[in-house]
Parts: sequence; structure tokens; C-alpha cells
Amino acid sequence: MVSIEVHGGHTPHDVLRDAVDWGRVVVATLARGVVATLLGLALWAAAPAVIGWQPTTVMTGSMEPRLTPGDVVVSRPVSAGDVRVGKVLLVDDPDQPGHLRMHRYVEDGPRGTLVTKGDANPQQDSTPVEPSAVHGIAFLRVPFVGAPIVWLRGGEWGKIGMLALGLVAVLALCTVDGSLRRLVEPAGSSSDDDPSPDAGDGPDGVGDGREARVDPAPHVPSDATTVVSRRTLRRSARRTRRSRRLGGAAVVLVLAGGAGVLLPSEAVAAPWSHTTSTSTSFAALTVPPATALTCTANGDGSVNIGFAYGGPTATSFSVMSGTTVLATGATSPVRVTGSGLLNLGQVYTVTVRVNYLGNWTSTSTATTRVQTALVGTTLSCA
Repeated sequence: MVSIEVHGGHTPHDVLRDAVDWGRVVVATLARGVVATLLGLALWAAAPAVIGWQPTTVMTGSMEPRLTPGDVVVSRPVSAGDVRVGKVLLVDDPDQPGHLRMHRYVEDGPRGTLVTKGDANPQQDSTPVEPSAVHGIAFLRVPFVGAPIVWLRGGEWGKIGMLALGLVAVLALCTVDGSLRRLVEPAGSSSDDDPSPDAGDGPDGVGDGREARVDPAPHVPSDATTVVSRRTLRRSARRTRRSRRLGGAAVVLVLAGGAGVLLPSEAVAAPWSHTTSTSTSFAALTVPPATALTCTANGDGSVNIGFAYGGPTATSFSVMSGTTVLATGATSPVRVTGSGLLNLGQVYTVTVRVNYLGNWTSTSTATTRVQTALVGTTLSCA
């Protein structure tokens, strides 16, 4: 018998194959990370509903950049004493019955109401909100999860299709290293890639430590029965792994669908003004502006802005300095205090904006002037 020992390094083909195998492992690991992240976001968005908190989907951009369309915001119920200026509130939209609005509470309105404003809107919401309409305070923002709901409501089927294809692709990438994981077998087991006895499982194979013979060796026991048993076990293991992968994909789809069911609410976060596709229906409505503006100083450092108005019963009247709302009232005059919105020691020209049903407004061409003190918040008429 002649024994030949061969020494040598990896061939270029082996190096390339190893690199490809490592790439498959990395890609599959990243894909599983994406799936785990999506499931985690869906869980964060939906789970708080179990304890009575309210997840809602932001539908418009009036609260950008803090909240963007497609974000899911979880609001926690609060008592009336916890509703403070500066908080982002989830409320019943007074201008669109049956809808929700998510805007920031900026100041107190007339008769105990709350004045809200979208961060991205130039002006405050026209209609104040009743305290009883507050559902809660925004507590947790989960990005992107509600984007499919926004796309469905907007009929953006192209994005829906791309998202579905992306999810299928990610799930497929999770299994690209499946053949590599199947190679990790208990010691002594044979590979499916070469089922022949010469691969190490047969009686004459070099893998079992026996010396190859020229003549048959009938006295050597055969391992054929063992080989068949191991192959059967490996086939069973492969079927089990396939079932697990299919089950995992089904769980992902079920959870994604469940998140969509658990997040039906829409926080419209409506912009300050609205448009209608049937403008002719409202062509006859005209909201006249306020006229004859006057300024009267009060003894407490505030001023009253008086005006005349002869149109339909307005929702409210706002005293404006440019696009800044200084005060809002239900009737004339409107009391204005030095709330810190104005700089000290300057004269401001103010107008009165008529707010009607939250959708129509008119700003007066008549003006009056208000002066701030050099020190403190005292106002006077200029």
C-alpha cells in the first residue's frame, strides 16, 4: 500500500465560495433584523390599546416636522387638570364631526375652551375645542407604521404594491442561508451533496477511517442501514425547517394585518384652512370683514379692540398682528393682554379676523394700533 499526503492552501474557487457563503449569512441576518424591527414597531403601536391608550394615525402634515403623515401616535387619557398649554392633544375635530384632530394647545379660548394650532400652520385653528372633546395627550410616536393606511386612504396603489413586494423580498432573503444552516449536522453524519458510499458513509470510504482494499472484504460490516436512517432523519429535519419558515411568514402577515385592524383611527391633524371639490355649493356664502376698529385702554394694562360687524353670526373674532393671533373673543370688543407675543417698546398695527364655521374667514382692512411698554407687559393705544 502506498500512502500519499497532499498539502496545500485554499484554491481561488474555495475562497470565492467562502465569500459568497458569508455574504448569504450577512444578507439573511440583516433581513431578519428588518422583520424584527417592523414587528417591534407594530407591537409598540398596537399594544398600548390593551391598557386603554389610543393609537392614531397622522394623516396630514400640519404638525410637521414633529409629526409626519404615516406616524402612529399613542395618546394617554388624562384628567382635565393635566391638560396644559403646550401639550399636543388628541381631540374631536369641531369642524369635521366624526373625525379626530391632533394639534398643540396654545392658549385658552372664550368660555373655558381650548385654542389649538398645528405646528406647521401659520395661524391658529379657527374653532376652539371644548375640554370634553379631549381624548388624551400625545405620549408616544411610532414612525412609518401607519404609512400603508395613509396610502390606502389616498388611493396610492403603486406604493402599496411596492411595499408588498418589498415584504415578500425581505421574507425571501431571510432564507438565503438555509442550505448553509443545513450543513451544520452532528459529527459523523454524511452530507446530502454526495450520497455515494465513497463520500465517507460507505464501507470502503475513507471518511470512516478504514483502509481501502483492492479485494472485497466481506467480513467488514455494512453501514447501509445506518446511512439510510440518517438520510431519513435529515429529510425530516428539512421538512420541519420549511414548516417553521412558512409559519414565520404567516405570523408576520397576521401581525401586520392585526396592526392594521388595531390602528383604524385617523388623527387628521387638519390644516388651518380647508378646500372643497364642489366650490359652487358655497358660492353664495360671503363673510364680510369687521369695520371701524377702535382701541380702548383698560386700567389693568390690557386694551380692548372694538369693531363693527354686520354679517352672519360668526364663530369667533381674532385680533391679529400680521399672522399672529393676539387674542380671540366671541363678540366685540376683544380684550388683548401683553402675553409675550409682542416685543417691548414697539407700536403694532392690528386687524380683526372674522372666523365662520372654521372654514371661512375674512380679515378687516380697517386697522388700529397698540403700543407695548418698555418694561413689563402693559399695553396702551397708540
